[in-house]
Amino acid sequence: MSVHSRMAQQRTTRPAAQKRPKAVAPLDAAERALRRILTVGEEAGGFSPTEEIPLVPVTGTGVERPVPEWVEVSQSLYRVFSFVDVCGFTSYTDRHGTHAAIEVLTRFRSAARDVTGRRGVQVLKWLGDGVMLVGDEPGPVIAATAELLLRFRGDEFEIHGGIAGGTVLLFEGDDYIGRPVNLAARLCEAAAANEILAHGLDDELPEWVERTGMVTVRAMGIGDISEVAQLHVLDDAWAMGPLAGTDAPTPSS
Repeated sequence: MSVHSRMAQQRTTRPAAQKRPKAVAPLDAAERALRRILTVGEEAGGFSPTEEIPLVPVTGTGVERPVPEWVEVSQSLYRVFSFVDVCGFTSYTDRHGTHAAIEVLTRFRSAARDVTGRRGVQVLKWLGDGVMLVGDEPGPVIAATAELLLRFRGDEFEIHGGIAGGTVLLFEGDDYIGRPVNLAARLCEAAAANEILAHGLDDELPEWVERTGMVTVRAMGIGDISEVAQLHVLDDAWAMGPLAGTDAPTPSS
């Protein structure tokens, strides 16, 4: 057998190469939802792809009935938001240096965690020299904000805050979108040192927080906000009075 004949025989008897299966990326939630929408019209009890996708409102209680992934969910919640900032933080840093400023932020954040954890309010975001708080009811949010002001009263720096409540949309499980969020942020910007500006929450004030006046605030991007309450924390708000010459609390007589 010639060399060419042997080579031809080897080519005909060599097993064919196996093709590798094409890698397929897993479908994300949007793609799965789209496929379900396109095929659900063929299923029993389904609807045609040309029909409008049903919208199901969710109350935000956490125990609602489950909905299919192709149903559009509008989760509207009532929440109360508070923005709390350290006044004059930049000038404080210029006077005392970066290390002193870090100590201030450490104290502030530690106090915020302590106060909110005890009152059932959530720290939603840290904002440099400030914090964004959220709660289900006005009372605990107002109390948490007011206690933060009280804790730093008499320091070289002071605190101010803005509070607003209302219906918002929950976005991706950990963010809120709506006018109350922007309103609380703008009220915080407008508040003077050691002052809280609140909108629509007068009936929920703790007994140790008083309303000192009503003002109209002009907020950038929102306009004039009327019926804004100026809140002040009473000097004797502490449940326990300080000992003479110390900062430690002791039971009042």
